[in-house]
Amino acid sequence: MFIKKFKIVSIIMAMVLILSQGIVFAGNVNAFAIKISGPGVEKELEFSLDDLKAMPEEAQINEEYIYNSKSGQKSVKVKGVSLAYILEKVAGLTVENALVNFEASDGYPIDPQTLQDILNQDLKYILAYEIDGEPIDNDDNPESEEIVIYRKLKEEGEFGTVFKLVVRITVGEAIEQAEESVKELTKPEIEPVKEIEEIVFTDITEEYKFAETAIYELAKRGIVSGVGNNIFAPGDVFTRAQFCKIAVEAIGYELEEYSGNFTDVKAENWFAPYVEAAVREGLFTGYTDGTFRPDKEITREELAAVVGRAAVLAGLVDQEKMNKFVMEKTSFEDKDEVSSWAANQVAWLDAQGVFKGVAEEKFEPKKVVTRAEAALIVYNALFNK
Repeated sequence: MFIKKFKIVSIIMAMVLILSQGIVFAGNVNAFAIKISGPGVEKELEFSLDDLKAMPEEAQINEEYIYNSKSGQKSVKVKGVSLAYILEKVAGLTVENALVNFEASDGYPIDPQTLQDILNQDLKYILAYEIDGEPIDNDDNPESEEIVIYRKLKEEGEFGTVFKLVVRITVGEAIEQAEESVKELTKPEIEPVKEIEEIVFTDITEEYKFAETAIYELAKRGIVSGVGNNIFAPGDVFTRAQFCKIAVEAIGYELEEYSGNFTDVKAENWFAPYVEAAVREGLFTGYTDGTFRPDKEITREELAAVVGRAAVLAGLVDQEKMNKFVMEKTSFEDKDEVSSWAANQVAWLDAQGVFKGVAEEKFEPKKVVTRAEAALIVYNALFNK
């Protein structure tokens, strides 16, 4: 009897030990906040929040950071550790400049940064573990350790200076070996504006001041024009045919003779060569009934799809990368109303801050775009550095 009781007690103790080991193991699943690795550093490292907080005073940053969101400019008090300090003093750099990739735990795509920017003392990249005096919790799991990377603005109005849920930083090879990747970070040089007669529109009232710069810049480049008598008509709309012209002019495609693919577009129509070029390059598509519907007013999601395709064709973003941007990650209240064929483009443009001043809380995908709104979206996406 004693032996049986001893065996039972032994089994129970063994089970408790196994379970306790499992609990300890589970507790260590997220024992670090950030990993740093790659050919550009001497050592691969893992840091917990306690590790970051224990860094010397010279590594710590406790400053105000200003950033831009769709709802406007915001300011927060950020506490954390200098990323430049960690890379230089702790990980040890093996390169002078390289592409640095931030990987988010939720898979959200983040543009590569340059080591040169990270080491720039004016930009102050920070691994933040506290914001406005509070710990960070963007994944709704208080048990996980999180950091957010902030950097200072390079220029007024700049977006994309806050990187959430970053769990890995990879420092790549020397910049010379990553030349092709660097090109992805750089927008094509805008052609110098030719000296032309001064353009003046007398109807850019206070209501449309948000698009004034965009309207004039596009007009100087011959991409948009007024309707006569110094009138731009910012509150009017663009048709699909009219926006074909804008898209083709913005990318700089050559016109070709119309091939007669649509039943409602004739060779003698002024817009026929633009429709031909836009469809040929994949900017626009026709309808299944064989029509193009040139006089149909263009909606926000239609325009966004075209501008997004134009950004890919202009080399501003890879299609593969754009496909990673999804509406679920946007903050638009009506995100579910955006058609699937425009979703990636809308989400990518939104992440670049293109819709600022046009769409804030709601995107309203089926709403017809005004001429002022269209000008702003095109300028922000393709020309505004």
